[in-house]
Amino acid sequence: MKVNVKFLASIREIVGAHEIRFELNSGDTVKDLLELLESRFGVEFKEAAGKPFEDENPRIRFLVNGRDVDFLKGPETELKEGDLVVLIPPVGGG
Repeated sequence: MKVNVKFLASIREIVGAHEIRFELNSGDTVKDLLELLESRFGVEFKEAAGKPFEDENPRIRFLVNGRDVDFLKGPETELKEGDLVVLIPPVGGG
């Protein structure tokens, strides 16, 4: 199955693209996608991403079709054909 992954801010700079389509296996989850991204984009991506499903204040968040995975099934959110996954670093302000 194919899913589109959008990268924003510093993650986009590391990946070198705004959006990439990935071929995944049926039943793959957001956690599987993270592992694929870590293996494809290496140490710099891993350091920028941190451990988004373990850290209290994650360095990146995952949205699937506009919904934060924290409000779905977290890292176990199953992806489907045509899903749009967006990786965004948290935004702070004051």
